[in-house]
Amino acid sequence: MTRRKIYIYSSILTVLLFVLSVQFSYEWEQKLIIKPVGMDISRSQDTGQNETRKGASQRLWLKDGVYHARYKFRNFNSDNLSIYFGMNKPHYRKYLKNYNYTDIEIANLRSRRDKKRKEAWAKATVNGDRIAGNKAMDIVKLAYEDELRKLLRSRGFALRIGNVVECDMPLIIKRNVKLMKPLALSFQKIATKNGYSSEETVGSILSMVQTAIRYKIPPMMKGEVHTGGLLPPAKAILSGWGDCDTKTGIAASILGNWNRIKLVGISVPGHYLMAIRRIPGKGDMFVRYNGLEYVLIEPAGPAWLEPGRVGYNTSVLLENSNGYRIEPFK
Repeated sequence: MTRRKIYIYSSILTVLLFVLSVQFSYEWEQKLIIKPVGMDISRSQDTGQNETRKGASQRLWLKDGVYHARYKFRNFNSDNLSIYFGMNKPHYRKYLKNYNYTDIEIANLRSRRDKKRKEAWAKATVNGDRIAGNKAMDIVKLAYEDELRKLLRSRGFALRIGNVVECDMPLIIKRNVKLMKPLALSFQKIATKNGYSSEETVGSILSMVQTAIRYKIPPMMKGEVHTGGLLPPAKAILSGWGDCDTKTGIAASILGNWNRIKLVGISVPGHYLMAIRRIPGKGDMFVRYNGLEYVLIEPAGPAWLEPGRVGYNTSVLLENSNGYRIEPFK
């Protein structure tokens, strides 16, 4: 066989290997799925922006370039309370840029990766060294996965084992604690005025999230935007609705302003809730994390459930053989 023929066969083999590597990469990407954190069954909801029900009401309005939200509700002490939250348009638009992503953004990452793969392969196999070519391809793949994780994290998502993308609840809550400080201060003022204990303060925050914020499941996709099935806390408050993980995000972001409060998220198949570090009382449901008891809190609503009480369906999920995942929020 002549040297020219050997060179031609080597070039053909190099091209075939490159095509196969692209195919394997495509198959890996097809496994990249979006998994919502919470998928509770929805219930009928009033779509009006001013509504009153079961002692709770909400008023949402835009005035002078500021989004306003006023919530009135009754806490577990049967006290009627009122809470306000506002955010100007520029701040709100900037806030929303930290969440969600589009297929175009992912496609741009892949396009840059494919270009780098082609260049790396050509450079490494110039002398027909397929081993060097494979190593170069692996380096490009790892760099792409790192860029993908960074993009997802910048928008409040995490890439889990098995190439599953889901909302990163601890990260989202950490980002929103400072933003929710005005609400925390309002609740602290109410607690001081009424002489509430820490348990009653937590109960007041929980009451608002359960009853004043309507229960509704966010879509996984909004146009061409991936939402992960979650509204970030400020958007949920200014929109007046959310589901289990969305409401958990609101409650945890407010409670995170008290340094002594320790919180964890509880992820069960199809549902999301949270738990607070304290010694369980009689009848309280709790989980153990790092050897300590955390009392369960069910923010989803519309059921009015005090800390330590959860819905029947949640109880079943927690006892299910699939178990649950605990995520520390602080």
